[in-house]
Amino acid sequence: MPAATAADLKALLPAFAAVDDATIDAWLTRAARVVDASWAEDDQAHAQILLAAHYMTLNGLGAGAEAELGAAGALGFKSMRSGALSLERGDASADKSMGEFGLTAYGRQFYPLLRANRGGARVTGSGCAPIGCGLDPRIPQWPLC
Repeated sequence: MPAATAADLKALLPAFAAVDDATIDAWLTRAARVVDASWAEDDQAHAQILLAAHYMTLNGLGAGAEAELGAAGALGFKSMRSGALSLERGDASADKSMGEFGLTAYGRQFYPLLRANRGGARVTGSGCAPIGCGLDPRIPQWPLC
């Protein structure tokens, strides 16, 4: 499996250029637990980078408004001001179906990869359910009936 590196993440996402490599590696390791060898090989490294960036943004790491809101625990808001408290909630209606992934730009980019590699059950036209429904490439795909 092509594992993503801190250098890969920083090259693709300059907002994390100031984040320590060891910190990025730790988040990439966590992302690799979700994006494993069962994913399409072409998607693995990119999905690990996006998921790690999503996690880091939620924890206030990186540059930009989302990271600042993540640090303040206020993701889901477009803007937030402290003096005379002025919060503006973002348009989350389209992102609501993504759950936690709708909270960051990186999560919204990761979500379609997740759906493509970990979609729900498959419907077959024959009325027979294939073993594993195509979710695990290690399980042979033959009809039960």
